[in-house]
Amino acid sequence: MKILYRIVAVFLAFVLVIVAADITFLLMTEVTENYARVLPSYDRVDLKEVLAKEVWNEEDYDLLYHQTGLAKAPLDELKDDPDAILLFQDALFYEGEWIHLMASVVTPHEYMVDFSAPVAPLQDGDIIVSSTCHTLGWRNGHAAIVVDAERGVVLESVSPGYLSSLSSLSWFKRSANFMVLRLKDVSEEKRAEIAAYAAEKMVGMTYSLTVGIFSKKDLSENIAAGDLSVGTQCGHLVWQAYFNFGYDLDSNGGAIVVPKDIATSPLLEVVQVYGFDPDRLWYYF
Repeated sequence: MKILYRIVAVFLAFVLVIVAADITFLLMTEVTENYARVLPSYDRVDLKEVLAKEVWNEEDYDLLYHQTGLAKAPLDELKDDPDAILLFQDALFYEGEWIHLMASVVTPHEYMVDFSAPVAPLQDGDIIVSSTCHTLGWRNGHAAIVVDAERGVVLESVSPGYLSSLSSLSWFKRSANFMVLRLKDVSEEKRAEIAAYAAEKMVGMTYSLTVGIFSKKDLSENIAAGDLSVGTQCGHLVWQAYFNFGYDLDSNGGAIVVPKDIATSPLLEVVQVYGFDPDRLWYYF
């Protein structure tokens, strides 16, 4: 009888653990969902007067950034096309519906139902990051490096079973959020060199979630030798491309580099935000 009681007790304990885990997962997922798309906490304003100015001052740039998500560099590029700038304002304040598509078996991705966001004028070497992928309550996100800005081509590592490859911006444009980042105080030529290295040397790398734990983090020697069997993942791939040129974009310096580590790197500056808080960016887990 005692043995039966013990079996029942163990079974009940197991059930309680499973139920507690399920409840925790559901609660974490619910909290995580709140950050799928962060809309501005302030009102939309009429930009016609500001856009009509011949010269913008710092106050104007700040207003335009908070109304469009565009930083100074892309605003200057688009200055002669105010209608284009207004499209970015429409996107930043867009309240449309998003749904879940599965990026992998356990990783949903928040995808806009009927909207594709405009992307700021890009340069080779720019980095695009989204927090719209989450796994078990953690927003692991996704990241890619722009290797052909003119054609809108990025290099990315997407999921287990797939090699790193070149693709379009469409995944990011249909995501509920993304940000475009650029290496600070470095010439356009140097950033283009980094992008060219990534496109030439890093296409076809296997996928590994554990790079930096069960294998070394810096794979420069392997890549130089043409050994692409060493694993990478989206955040690591972007980090590796830049680390090869002496730029460590991992903001916390941990064994694993994830998209949030890159998004919060002090070496990068914002080009565009969409679906993120313009002031706090990726401040959540």
